[in-house]
Amino acid sequence: MCRDICARIDGNRALKISFFGLPADNREYLTMNRELHCTVNEFFGSRAPLVSFIAQKSSSDTLIAEVTYLNDSDARITHHSRYKVLERGATKELITEGIIPGDISLSTFEQAKDIFAAIENILTTEGFSPCDIYRQWNYIENITVKNDGSQNYQEFNDARSIFYGKCKWNGGYPAATGIGTARGGVMIELYAIKGETAINKPIDNPMQVAAHSYSQKVLDGTVVKELQERTTPKFERARLLGNTIYISGTAAIKGEDSATQNDTVYQAGLTMEIMNNLISKENIPAPNNGAQYDLLRIYVKHEEAIPAVKEYMNEHYAAVPKHYLVSDICRPELLIEIEGVAHI
Repeated sequence: MCRDICARIDGNRALKISFFGLPADNREYLTMNRELHCTVNEFFGSRAPLVSFIAQKSSSDTLIAEVTYLNDSDARITHHSRYKVLERGATKELITEGIIPGDISLSTFEQAKDIFAAIENILTTEGFSPCDIYRQWNYIENITVKNDGSQNYQEFNDARSIFYGKCKWNGGYPAATGIGTARGGVMIELYAIKGETAINKPIDNPMQVAAHSYSQKVLDGTVVKELQERTTPKFERARLLGNTIYISGTAAIKGEDSATQNDTVYQAGLTMEIMNNLISKENIPAPNNGAQYDLLRIYVKHEEAIPAVKEYMNEHYAAVPKHYLVSDICRPELLIEIEGVAHI
């Protein structure tokens, strides 16, 4: 299946392939991850796209992929084993594959610390700061599970807060997604940029409390020994870079409180209402005539709800490319999360 996917990809422009599939257990996840990396490298050679393997079942119940392409023929690309650097003029951009820890049997907190140490090494090597990150994906196995009162998602947020504390985020945090996976421990992908002349701003949403300003009442789990309290998820609701809007993982949360309706389609509608407000021309801090969605990635907690969600989304957002995945969400009461890319 990997070779079949590779055969349909323009290897001259592909930067990254994100594969989605459901391994039986963590041993199989690690085996499949190695096989995907090896197959892509054999197929494309020294300029092979980066590879991420996300342990989430797709609605088509097979191996599927999203491909990130470079449309700028003037950009210079430097290839590394776990990341690529793009340069044009004074602008320098870094894109990573899905970075996993050395040992996925460790606690979520220790796995995340290991990954952030690797990220810090990559950023430092290329002259970047953590504050240059503008988009990040955080995949967390069994995201809402607690171990002796310690919740996996909260452990991740605490590790991220420690790493992000190494610099001053005067320009706002990245857009980000924190989502559950069935296997694979913790994995992080990110984009970073510096030297850009285009607008690069966080976008808040009046319908929601900023995630990094949540109160303690909506945070779950015990406090890790390195900190005095549970820390908030450090991300913005979206980020505008040039004319592209990177929309963070968004769920049916108004203010800081989750929707109480146990209805996936209802939560899908509320989530899209929140996202539509987020990208409205009244809410974007730049001159524009409105925004259009380019891609929506839709995470659904219960697989049996996907047909109804598809029907709703196709009725209201028929022209938008959509990708459906089965995954747990960061709060037990939430049934769906949606992220995306749009442009003004």
